[in-house]
Amino acid sequence: MPRTSLFADEPVGELRGLATLTDPDDVSAVIDLAVIGARGDGKTQFIVHAIRAMHAHAPALDGPEQVLNRDVLKLVLDPRATRPDATPPGVVPHFTFRMRTAGLFDRLSWLAAIRLACRATKAATGLAVGAALLVLGVILGVKLGAGPGVIVGASGVLVGGFAALMARQRIARTGDVEVAFWDVAGEQVYSAAAADYYHLLAHLVSARRRRAEEQGRAYAFAPVLICNPIALGTADEGSPYERMRQLLPLFAALDQSAARAMIAINRWAVVDPICARGALRDEVVSVSPVGRGEAPSPARAVAREQVRANCLDAEDGREQDVRLTYLRYDTAIKANVEVDREAATIAYAYDDGPGAFSGAAATRFLDWVTGLVRWPAVRAEVAVA
Repeated sequence: MPRTSLFADEPVGELRGLATLTDPDDVSAVIDLAVIGARGDGKTQFIVHAIRAMHAHAPALDGPEQVLNRDVLKLVLDPRATRPDATPPGVVPHFTFRMRTAGLFDRLSWLAAIRLACRATKAATGLAVGAALLVLGVILGVKLGAGPGVIVGASGVLVGGFAALMARQRIARTGDVEVAFWDVAGEQVYSAAAADYYHLLAHLVSARRRRAEEQGRAYAFAPVLICNPIALGTADEGSPYERMRQLLPLFAALDQSAARAMIAINRWAVVDPICARGALRDEVVSVSPVGRGEAPSPARAVAREQVRANCLDAEDGREQDVRLTYLRYDTAIKANVEVDREAATIAYAYDDGPGAFSGAAATRFLDWVTGLVRWPAVRAEVAVA
C-alpha cells in the first residue's frame, strides 16, 4: 500500500519516534491517539483493548513500524505473550491499525450512528424529514384519526429508513480509518523533558494536518490519559496521574479544530469496594493486586477520597475549552475482589485474558473515537458519488 514518510529525521533531537512514521495515501481519515500513563498503569493494555474493540487490522508496513505492530499484535491475539519492554526515556513508539467503516454502524450507539451518518454522508436532511413526518403522523393521528396519522407516520419511517440505508452504504465506501496509538511515558511528561514531548506531538499534528489537507481527508488528534485507581496514592503524597491530569488540556489543545481528551479508568472492579458506602472518606486502604499465575505485587496504599474524586464522581464535561470523556472498564477478565473492612485491606485477583473493554465501554470508546473525525466536504461528496 502506498505510504509517505513525513519526517526525514527527528525534528526534536532529544526524542525518537517521528522519523519512522509513514502516512497512508488510501484512507478516509487518520486519527492520532497519544496514550499517556505512568509505568505500570496499563497503557499497553488500553491499546490492546482498543484494537480489539475496533475490530482493527494492521496495514502493510515496513521496517520499524512493522516490528512495533507485530509486537503489540502478539498481545492482541495472545494475552500471555511476552510484553514489550517498558518504553525507555527518549523514545515514543507508535502502533498503526485500521478500522473498517463497513459494519461500523452496528457497533455504535444509536446516537453516535446518527451523528456519523450526518457528518460523513450528509444524511441529516433525510433523517430530519423522516423524523418530522413521524412526529406529524402522531399529531394527525390524535387530531384527525388513525388513518391520516398512519399514512404520514409510515411515510416518515420509509424516508428515514431509506436515508439510514443510504448512509450505511456510503460510509462503507469511504474507506478505512487509520488510528495510530502513541505510547507516551507519563513519568517523562511531567519531568524536565516535558517540553520535548510536547514539541514532538506538536510536530506530529502539524505534519498530519498539512498532509490531510493535501489529500482532502479528515484528521484528528486527542490524548488519552490512563487512570489506575490502585496507583492514586494518598492526598499527602499525590500520584503521577494527578500531575499528568493538570497537563492534559495542554496536549488536547494541540488539535486546533476541537480540543478533546479521554480519561480511561481501568481496574474498575476495585473502585466500588474502595469507595464502599459508609466507609470513612479519609481512610487509607491497602490494595494487593495479584495476577493469577504471576508473582504477587506489593500492596499499594490508596486513600478512599482519592479514588472517589478521580474515578467514582468524575463526569464528562468541559474543562475550559477541552471536552473530557471518561471511559470506565476493567483490564482483566475473571476479576475477584475480597474486602476486609476491619483491616482496611482489599485483595484484587485477576486473570489477563483475550478480552476487550468490559461492559458498555467498547461501544463508548467507538462512539468517542468515531466522533473525533470531522469529515471534510470533499470526502462527503466522493461518498455520495
